[in-house]
Amino acid sequence: MTTAIITKTLNKLNNQPKNYSLGFNRLTVLPLRVRKNINLSCILKGESNNNSMKDYFNGLSEVEFIEWLKLN
Repeated sequence: MTTAIITKTLNKLNNQPKNYSLGFNRLTVLPLRVRKNINLSCILKGESNNNSMKDYFNGLSEVEFIEWLKLN
């Protein structure tokens, strides 16, 4: 992702309500292209939902999440 898209994503994340887990909020603010790829990979792994990615995002620190965004 470009720096501009990463900045927009992080700004969206900061404006999300705190009612939900950090992993869920991080997943929902991702660009549509990335969310579609995550959903496809979860389906190909035989999962019926993307809870594994929510758990993964929940375990990442802020710096690790930004690095993940840079790679995707």
